[in-house]
Amino acid sequence: MIAITATVLLLVAGSASAASNIEGVWSFNGGQIAIQPEGNGHYVGIVVSPTTFATCTHPVGQEIWKEITAQPDGSFEGFHHWFYETSSCVENPELGLTAWRVVEEPNGSHYLRVCLSTPGGAQPTIPVGSPGVGASYGCLNSNLTAPLAASGVGTFKQVVSGLPKVSKCVSGRKFAIHIRDTKYDPFKSVVVTLRGHKLKVVHHGSTYIATVSLKGLPLGAFSVKIKAITVRGHVVSGTRKYHTCAKAPKKSKPKKLH
Repeated sequence: MIAITATVLLLVAGSASAASNIEGVWSFNGGQIAIQPEGNGHYVGIVVSPTTFATCTHPVGQEIWKEITAQPDGSFEGFHHWFYETSSCVENPELGLTAWRVVEEPNGSHYLRVCLSTPGGAQPTIPVGSPGVGASYGCLNSNLTAPLAASGVGTFKQVVSGLPKVSKCVSGRKFAIHIRDTKYDPFKSVVVTLRGHKLKVVHHGSTYIATVSLKGLPLGAFSVKIKAITVRGHVVSGTRKYHTCAKAPKKSKPKKLH
């Protein structure tokens, strides 16, 4: 027989007492940046789809905007992650001062105004009704792609497929587990283990695949564990426990009578 147990854990990196209008997934130079609370009164902007700024591409998972802090006038100030202006795109350890403001248009839609200074430059500001002041690099607009609450990773059942659902023992079974990325919160690590040993996980497009083989295992119970962590700090984990079968004894042929 087969017994199945499952656990699901969703952890969000940080929380806030009330959602800010800056929270969400915003388009930025061909990519996407998710702004979410860090849990210390600040917000962080994490790249969830690669964005090219100036000449270098900011990869998925990079905290491109850091220490975003609300200001009394409703704007935000913090830092932007820069690269050195070379063909090798080496990260610059010095961050550039940055300002943000969510602007509401007459039709009720919103966009995010971002004003940036290069490392060593002065703090830009975005007063109410102003396009931005003091930005040594310039200002850009970002459109809201998805609200933060609707852009996270799904449940274990929504993300993971391919696990067998059978009512008998599974000796000799071989199956592929598929773990699908979420559009606005891709995985940065996926680990699948069988009997405590890591299995090979292959990444194809937006899907991670691990092949599980129970062939040749002795009689007993074995656990397949899956743990996937997203770039925004969510964790999806689950366990499936399978029982292998005892092989039926071979029937001996009756002896011929002479």
